[in-house]
This record gives sequence, C-alpha cells and structure tokens, in this order.
Amino acid sequence: MRVTKEDVIRAASDLADQQGLNGVSLKSVAEQLGLRAPSLYNHVLSLDDLLRDMAHRGMREMNRRMTEAAVGVSGIEAIQAASRAYFGFMIEHPGVYETIQWAVWHGSDETAEIFSSYQALLARLISSCGIDRHCLEEITDLLAGLLHGYCTLQLGAALDDPKRAETALHGCLDTVLTGICEKYSPREKPHKQQLGGS
Repeated sequence: MRVTKEDVIRAASDLADQQGLNGVSLKSVAEQLGLRAPSLYNHVLSLDDLLRDMAHRGMREMNRRMTEAAVGVSGIEAIQAASRAYFGFMIEHPGVYETIQWAVWHGSDETAEIFSSYQALLARLISSCGIDRHCLEEITDLLAGLLHGYCTLQLGAALDDPKRAETALHGCLDTVLTGICEKYSPREKPHKQQLGGS
C-alpha cells in the first residue's frame, strides 16, 4: 500500500494521543506504518516538520469544530457551544493538543495564520454579544487565555472524568462571560443560561 503524507501525519497524531508528544519519533511513526524510518523523509523534512504538520492539522480541525458548533446561534450561546467543541477536541486528542502548544513556540508563518483564524472566530463570537468593537482584542485574548489555561490545567483530570471537568469549565465560563457582558455591554444583560444546559 502506498503511504501518503496524510497517512504519516495521521499515524503520528494517533501516537501522540496514545503516548503523548514524547512518544512521537520518526522511528515510532515508521514502525506504526510498517516502514523504515528513512522512508519518512519522502514526506517530511524532519521530526519538527512532522510535529508542525500535526499541529496544523489539529488546529484546523479544532477551528472547524468550533465554527460548526456555533452555526445557528449567537451571543453567549455561541461562545458556550464553541467552547464545548474546543474542550471536546482536547479530550479526544490530548496528544495533538499538546503538539499544538509545542507549535506555539516552534511554529511557522502557517502556524500564525491558522491561529489568527482561531482568534478571528473568537472575535466574531464575542462581537455577537453586542460588545464594543474597540474592546474585542482585549476580550478575545481573555477568552483564548481562559480556554487554553483551563484545558492545560485540567488535562489529566479531564481524561479521568471528562464530564466533571466540562461542567467545571462551564461554570468558569459562565462567571467570566457574565462579567464581560456586565462590563462591556451594560445595556444588554446576559440571560441566565447555564453553560452546561441544553
């Protein structure tokens, strides 16, 4: 069977999810595919190159899930839905999520471009809450930091009990979003919807 670059990235992503980022090497990926390690150089330049490809694939998938989750809703409900999708991706792909964080420090222009798409998505969701556009960058950074920080802190616990960790995230977001709406759009009070509700 002919192995493609996508096959290599997928195999490396599966290894990361199973064994963590440290479990990914060119040798381990080659073994997963039934190849010799030198054969991978037909598809990637180096291990770092492969890790960036894994991160970019994961980032695009996360952005897609968040965007789809927010279709048909707006305001706080849209942020709730997108945040659940973000957290759900981390639960399903902990190793890929770890690789995405690695890429923040070892990325390329492509990494920055995909991350900008993520920030633009958050900005659109926040804007749909009626927030003053002059405050969007500040609040986008706050929300991105909250999602990343919570997920990083909760990764181990979330894998043991994902429902409990998700419920805690909902409560945290509910508090922060209520404060954001109170401060930046005082004429539009947030409805009292619980983030874990249906």
